Amino acid sequence: MALFDKITDAAKMAGDKASDAIELTKLKSKVSSEKKEIELEMAKIGKIYYDKGKAGEELDQDAKDISDKIDAHKDVIEETQSQIDVLSND
Repeated sequence: MALFDKITDAAKMAGDKASDAIELTKLKSKVSSEKKEIELEMAKIGKIYYDKGKAGEELDQDAKDISDKIDAHKDVIEETQSQIDVLSND
């Protein structure tokens, strides 16, 4: 019976570890999901300020700098899209 008890205990420990691993994965996934939601909400705040700056409202220097970087990225996107359009038409 001692061998059977050891096997049963080992199986139970393995099952507990697997259950813990599953729970840990779920919790890590939840943290990741919440972080993504925060990023989305932060992006919404950023868009509000970006739109305000484009509408002529006064922004602090940090917001202006970020807005300028966004405009630079948009310029690169437009240039790249033009290149894509040219290559797609060939």
